Amino acid sequence: MKKFFSVFMLAFLIPVASCSAQSDDSAANQFVEGRDYGLLARPVKTSDPEKIEVTEVFWYGCIHCFRLEPELQAWLPAVADDVEFVRIPAIWAEVMELHAAMYYANEVLGIEEELHQPIFNEMNVERNQLGSEEAILDFVSDHGVDPDQYRRALNSFGVSSQVQQARAKMGAYAIRGTPEMVVNGKYKLTSQMAGSFPRMLQIADALIEQERQAMAGSAQ
Repeated sequence: MKKFFSVFMLAFLIPVASCSAQSDDSAANQFVEGRDYGLLARPVKTSDPEKIEVTEVFWYGCIHCFRLEPELQAWLPAVADDVEFVRIPAIWAEVMELHAAMYYANEVLGIEEELHQPIFNEMNVERNQLGSEEAILDFVSDHGVDPDQYRRALNSFGVSSQVQQARAKMGAYAIRGTPEMVVNGKYKLTSQMAGSFPRMLQIADALIEQERQAMAGSAQ
């Protein structure tokens, strides 16, 4: 997967200036389509038209997703109630399909938040690639999860359907690497274009505000 990740090394080389003192309008206008973010060829329908959907496409085995995660955890508490944050696991290899099923099995069992960071740590710090169902069952068992219950969730029809939906969304978003973000089914952000993870989230904030104003205008 090196070819998907090498381009993101730029994220750690470019300094980022703070824009916290700027108004919402100036923040929304300082970023340029085609330079700082991309516009999807076709908008993708979001799950709730009353919300501004922000989607992160990630893979647990991606070191850059691992490094983005603390930035996201610091950013999410400040996200307004009109924003819905969604994660979609990336799939372009067989093992990634297994990891996507693991993500959705965790959601089904209500342990996604509990295991999200430990899985990142297991794959990126401990170098356990969780490359088989048995490896995943051993891992969740070590974290107090019943392996038989987990196996049933992992192989369930519902999880399989969610994996296929994630694959379809990836195609609609034209995802080329991880991590990438999509704002309201219209705008795609990469750390390569943004220059760093903090700036990537600043651009997301600006596009969220832009969508918020557009939605308010259409409601009048």
